[in-house]
Amino acid sequence: MDKKNDRELEQNLRKSIYRFGLYLGLIVVMALIVVFLGLWKASNQILFPALAGISKDFKECNSDAETNFGKFCGNIRLSKQYKYQEIKIPSINGYELPGWLIPARENGKSVHKGVVIFVHGGGSDRREFSRFIPFYLHQGFDIISFDLSCHGEAPCLFPGLSFGSREFRDVLSAYLYTEKKYQNIIMVGSSVGASSLLISLPFLKAVKGLVLENPMLDFKSLILESPESANLPNWMLQSLIEIVYIRGNFDFLLSPKNSLSFVNDVPLFIIHSKEDSVVTFHHSESLVNLYKGPVDFWFPNFGSHGKVWDTNQIEYESKVQNFIQKNITH
Repeated sequence: MDKKNDRELEQNLRKSIYRFGLYLGLIVVMALIVVFLGLWKASNQILFPALAGISKDFKECNSDAETNFGKFCGNIRLSKQYKYQEIKIPSINGYELPGWLIPARENGKSVHKGVVIFVHGGGSDRREFSRFIPFYLHQGFDIISFDLSCHGEAPCLFPGLSFGSREFRDVLSAYLYTEKKYQNIIMVGSSVGASSLLISLPFLKAVKGLVLENPMLDFKSLILESPESANLPNWMLQSLIEIVYIRGNFDFLLSPKNSLSFVNDVPLFIIHSKEDSVVTFHHSESLVNLYKGPVDFWFPNFGSHGKVWDTNQIEYESKVQNFIQKNITH
């Protein structure tokens, strides 16, 4: 009788252990699924950023977007403030990039100094820099503003932001488009646009200066140093980085940090707010220290990501104007 009870106890114990193991396994699987879905959602936000109130086809424009981009969300087709031409820039990525050319002389400026090429940030489009048009026209520059791949009206052969890896080839294409036409070329970029310019730097031989707002050191540093990453374990951050690399299919070795050592003769003006919570200003501090060529910098205490001009327009324009006048050929 005792042996029978012992067997029953043993069988019940085994069943209990089995059920416990099964439940524990299910909990682990569910936890892993939750973590994976969280990482997948985070990678979506990284690869497909979008500014509120704007859409790729230029149709959407709400009050929030007008606050960021200006009247009609910076769409000069609708504002009719300037005489301009629709242009197509052939990209070495294999498609054409739509853009606008705003000539200085056709907009009433008697002085003609060269051209300024705008390179917008990630999740944005060419309308982002429309609020800067009066400033550069007043100095006698033609203006070219274009859409990077997968932004605005540009084609999208491989969806997703690549933080300069693919975008820099669009930047290089815009430079080659203007190189033979102008003696003085100034290029202006923000965020991913600024980072793409720095990755392109070894090829921008004829550029007289780059104005760069809130560039990043490299993609990995951007993720690891973001405020959102502060409370996450390292294994989770590394997993997120790997998921983004795989989904985004871009070369993470291409970075501003790795390009700077090849150039020492293109003047840079780096602007980065200490209030920036998207890309900390320490990225720009490191870039300033790494660059062996002429570099000016301004790290104001005000302005969110890409919004230094909006916070103090007069000081911003004065510093940029001084940088340009110091470096262009009259």
